[in-house]
Amino acid sequence: MQLHSPGAWIRVIARNAKRLMVFIAGVAVLLAGLAMLALPGPGVLVIILGLVILATEFTWAERMLDRATATAAGAAVRVTDNNTGRAALAVSGLAMIIGGIVGAALLPSLRVVGISVAVAGAVGLVTLLPQVRAWIDEKAANGATDPSAG
Repeated sequence: MQLHSPGAWIRVIARNAKRLMVFIAGVAVLLAGLAMLALPGPGVLVIILGLVILATEFTWAERMLDRATATAAGAAVRVTDNNTGRAALAVSGLAMIIGGIVGAALLPSLRVVGISVAVAGAVGLVTLLPQVRAWIDEKAANGATDPSAG
């Protein structure tokens, strides 16, 4: 590729600037998700979101995203595969939503924490929907049969 024309230089700079911005945004979201593993919030979901952002420009992130979704799907299948697990998920999801909303309303200084707990509870409840369970089952099955996912 020749870089003699100004248009060619602008294209190269724009492409690399876009990759840099995607990298910075993806890593920031990924780090926030990692922090949420110890702090209140939907950590795994945010980690996957960070990998989705990174996967738009980097193949290594796409491979990590496939592995992360297969692992998360496998864990979700183990929880939702029986009535006891589904009931526990429903009760804990509702409790998190109610607790998060009440906490955010009563403690304004912890509003962000309350909202993130409520969102995490809602994400847990969404995994009980039949369409979402079918998608999770498919991801878990693909992860179990994909040798690069393990």
